[in-house]
Amino acid sequence: MTHPAQRDAFETPHPQRQRATRFDVARPAGVSTAVVSYVLNDSPKKISPDTAQRVFDAAQWLDYHPNSVARALKTGTTHTLGVIVPDFSNPYFAEFTDQLEAAASKRERALIINLPRGDPQGERRRINELVERNVDAMFVSSAQTDAELARCAVNAAHHPHGPSRSGAQHEMRIHRFPRGRGSCGAAPDRARPHEHGHDLRRRPQFPDWRVQGWNQAFRQAGLPTGPIRRSRFTREGGHEATAALLESDNPPDAIFAASDLEALGALRAIHERGLRIPEDIAVITFDGTVESLYAWPQLTTIKQNTAELARCAVNAALDPAHTPDVQLIAAELVTRQSCGCN
Repeated sequence: MTHPAQRDAFETPHPQRQRATRFDVARPAGVSTAVVSYVLNDSPKKISPDTAQRVFDAAQWLDYHPNSVARALKTGTTHTLGVIVPDFSNPYFAEFTDQLEAAASKRERALIINLPRGDPQGERRRINELVERNVDAMFVSSAQTDAELARCAVNAAHHPHGPSRSGAQHEMRIHRFPRGRGSCGAAPDRARPHEHGHDLRRRPQFPDWRVQGWNQAFRQAGLPTGPIRRSRFTREGGHEATAALLESDNPPDAIFAASDLEALGALRAIHERGLRIPEDIAVITFDGTVESLYAWPQLTTIKQNTAELARCAVNAALDPAHTPDVQLIAAELVTRQSCGCN
């Protein structure tokens, strides 16, 4: 039974204030502020069910929510993770961010997502904003060079370069050479999305591991390296690059697109020229998003394990002392109609 003094505290109109505090909850519940913290923070300290219920009732009546800023100052953690990706028009980033949120939730962290849309200056501003919010860690798919990113004093936690290189080698080794294709073309690049005017003089200065895997696969097969046409990670970029390859003096009869969006653009360029896929030209892509499944024909792809990438990224950010500096996540070859293989 509720004590009369406690009942009066609930029934007395609460003076207006901006936000209820632990002191406000403690008074009608008839407990100390420490007990309020123990109950609402699920502390291992033993609190009687009756006392805990009084605290919950008071908190609900007052619409009390813990002050995350005060808790962060006390514990040294905001339980938030920052994410910076170019945009969500690329389904890879949407799928990866979704997996990142799931992995963060398992570690009781919330995501703060920023979309600088490939603008380096906007990206730096977003990074500073996340630093000011005191996020526990930050994941960046950067439009900046490594040197530029280092000046922001931020580590990019999302580096798909290792799997990209091994994936490109794996794809070429299994598909291109055994089929006896005469020539292969690639459209790999990480050109910045804001460079739509084709002024690509300012290239990112980090190594393109897809290109390295491409070159190494040809060397291992003892064949001359297939032509590379650089493009943006967009449908338009894949369309333009493929059109240029097909209109060259030595058009390829196989295309390796560095992303699913580029592959969709490649399909359009091929269809526009009346070519058949895979009879006249084979197409293979990298990423393995849902777009590759619903293309026509369905795209053979090197599928990245976004769930495992996200899990490793979150663990590396929150437990750096117990995480290897470099982790390589295996990619999966998914064979469909676009390559012409059984």
